[in-house]
This record gives sequence, structure tokens and C-alpha cells, in this order.
Amino acid sequence: MVEWASYDPLRIGGDLAERWEQADPETWLFHLNPRARWQPRPPVEGRAVTAADVAAHLERAGALARAARLPAAQHQAAALRIRSAVATDVRTVRVQTDGPDPFLLHTLAARLAFVQAPEAVEAFAGSWHLQRPAEVAGSGPFIFQGPNERTPSGFTAFLDGHRPPDLDGIELEVPGSSRELLLVGASDEALLRDRRDAPALRARSGLTEFTRLEESPVITTLSTSAPPWNNPELVRALSGALHRGWLGRELFGGRALPGSPIDPVFGAPFALAATDLARFPGYGPSPDGDAADARRRWDAAGGAALGTVRIDFPSVFDPAYGASAVVTARLAAVLGNRFVAAVEPYTTIGERASAGEYGNARAAFWFGWGPPFDDPDPSRLLAATYAPGLPALAKRFDELLNELDSDVRARSARELALAALAEGSGVLSWLVQRQELFRVAGLRRPEPSPFWLQHRDYEARLTT
Repeated sequence: MVEWASYDPLRIGGDLAERWEQADPETWLFHLNPRARWQPRPPVEGRAVTAADVAAHLERAGALARAARLPAAQHQAAALRIRSAVATDVRTVRVQTDGPDPFLLHTLAARLAFVQAPEAVEAFAGSWHLQRPAEVAGSGPFIFQGPNERTPSGFTAFLDGHRPPDLDGIELEVPGSSRELLLVGASDEALLRDRRDAPALRARSGLTEFTRLEESPVITTLSTSAPPWNNPELVRALSGALHRGWLGRELFGGRALPGSPIDPVFGAPFALAATDLARFPGYGPSPDGDAADARRRWDAAGGAALGTVRIDFPSVFDPAYGASAVVTARLAAVLGNRFVAAVEPYTTIGERASAGEYGNARAAFWFGWGPPFDDPDPSRLLAATYAPGLPALAKRFDELLNELDSDVRARSARELALAALAEGSGVLSWLVQRQELFRVAGLRRPEPSPFWLQHRDYEARLTT
């Protein structure tokens, strides 16, 4: 419906909706772009996008949320705030919210907030999981063609919609091959995850280098409803033992920033100051000093009695970074227990986290990438992540989610983030990775960002 047009400053622009207004604090009117059309695929066959399509989509999202069947990544709580969506004419949608909602536009601009045609939902309801390219019928600037003999996925231009692209198409390369393809001129952009790849590209003329922060933080979550992790001193000891500066150097060669309840990618006015973070375990000026403090906390809280502690690492994260060896060795050296690693698929880790198996009489936790940064305003992510474990702050989190003044909201978010660190919680944000991105000098597209940018690929163009 709408999209993030700028992250600095924060600004939302049009997409399917070319303009909108608020009739009252709970009523929004969205006016669709008259050029918006579905792509020429069955069952939509290139017809115009209508207000009825949008209303049906939003009503369906609300129904799925009420039935608790909406995927977590699609913000069930956000969908529940939409009370109704009605087409008032062929191009106008009236959306009513459950009270004034500071984040309605954010919800409609989220990375997974695609509008789906009702007849496509009905036709393909039983086969989405097969991921057939011919069953992807959108209204965006590129048509998904799927894999071919050269690339794992390809897209061709859709010139008859409301956002005709400047490129004939986009081809995605096999992960891990981007450096070699850029070196031989077969690709226009390469995002590097291995720090050893950068020197060869820096030595090549005709390339522009950017710094990009990873779109997901490295985190740990623990169940704090029962022993052992309901003891905040044990959690503080873990945080202090894995000092953020030390961990960033050991895991990523210094290509990382310290994580926190409001990660540094959010910038002003939300980000926490380094001087504020330095008061908490794992953020101090000395890794050795934090390690000594961590051992005191661990021993005083009975950490030695936990015996062997298991840490699960996602298989896409390890062994690529050698994190299991680094983390287990450091914790054993600092805290004295035996820490063992298990490499598991994310599906297994997600199931264990949902079942409360990282705690509840189990000396276990996981370490890896968390959910992506979906919204450049961290307020909803902060509340979703930390409010469940901090019931004493429930009223303040609720006030944060209903605060209409963005400056007041930023101040409240910072205060709650610091309170989460002070009170202790079952979430530890470790790091945000920093990576190199190289482009051919003639490729123009939005500056790299940890937030979602692929929706703006239609702006990409080659100038030479």
C-alpha cells in the first residue's frame, strides 16, 4: 500500500496508494494509483488493482490474526489494530483502526505487507508451499520468473504497472559466489560476508565500496519463567562474559557493532549512547574487567551447579563463522562450567524456543541471527521482544505503543530499553554485523541499509 521512501529522515511514500488522509484519529482514506495493475498471469490476467482487492486483503489479514494463524513475521498484533477495511469506490479504501494507531502506515509499509489478489489467494491456497513461479502474480515492477540454468532466481520488468522499472530485469546469484562474479564482470553488486574477500575487490578499479549493517542482529533468547534463567544474575553473567567488543573482534574481525535492546542501526533519536551502555555487563571499557565481574555473579548465583550448558547454533550461522568454538571456549574460560555446542536448523531452534526449552530446568540457550529489522522505528520491536519478560513495565510499554508524538515515543523507547537492561530479561542482543558491499561504478540504487530496500529495486539503473 505504501513504502518507506527514506530512512534518514524517516519518511513514508506512496505505492499502490498514491495519497491518503485521515478523516479522524481512527479513520484513514487511501486512494489507489490509477495505473496499478496486476501482472499478466492467471487468474488476474493484468486487470486493474481495485480498492475491493485491498479491502479483501486487509480483512483476510485481520481474520488470520484473530485466529492466531498469521506468521509472527507479519505482525499479528499490528493486523489486529485494523478494525475494518471497506472499498468506498473502485479506487478508495477506508481503513478504521482500533483506537488511534501511530504505526498504521508502518504496518502497511512492512516488508511482508504485500497486497494479494483475492482470486489468487483462492486459486493457489493449496499450493503456496510448492513455490511455483507461475503462481506469483503481483503488481510490482518485476515479474518473478524463478530459477533458470544460470541463476537461482530471475525477474523480468513489468512495464504496464504503476512503477515501471529502469532495468530490463534482475538476476540473483548463488550465495557465496558474488565476489568471483563481480571480479569477472558477470555481476553488478556483491555483499561480502567473509572479511577476507574485500582486499581483492578494493584492488579492482571501477568498483564503489559501501558499508552495510546486517539486517538481523545476533541474539540469544532464554526462558525466564523458571530456573535457571529466571535468576537475572546468571543472565547478567552470560552478558558480561561475552563482552561485545571482544566478541565482535573474535567472531567478525571487528566488523560488528555492540547490540542492545535498541540496536545501533536505528540511529538518532532512538539509539542508546555508549556511555549509558557502559554501565551494564558486557559493555564496559575492559573485557577482562567484565569477565571477572561475570565470574563473581555466576558463582554467587550458583552457576557452577548447572553443570554442562548446551548452546544451539543455527546451521546457517555455524560453522561459517566458527561461532560455536569461540563462544563455548570463552564461556568455559570465564565461568568455569563446561559449555557444549550443537548445530541445529533454525526450524528446530524455533520449536525449542517456542516450547520454552531454553530454560525451564534446562541449562541451555541458543546463539545466532534473530528476526530482521523490519521498521526503522524500534518501538514495536522493543515491546514485542522485552515486554513479555518484564510485566512490571507492561503499562509503560502499552503507553509507548499508543504514543502519537514521535519525539516523546523515542524518549520513552530509550528509557524502556535502559530499564530492560537494568531489570534483566531473557533476551541478549550481542552484535550487529558490519559488511562490505561493492557495486560497479555505474550502478545507481538506494544507499545500503539494514532495513528492507528490495521494494525499491525499480529505482536501480545503470548510468554507464
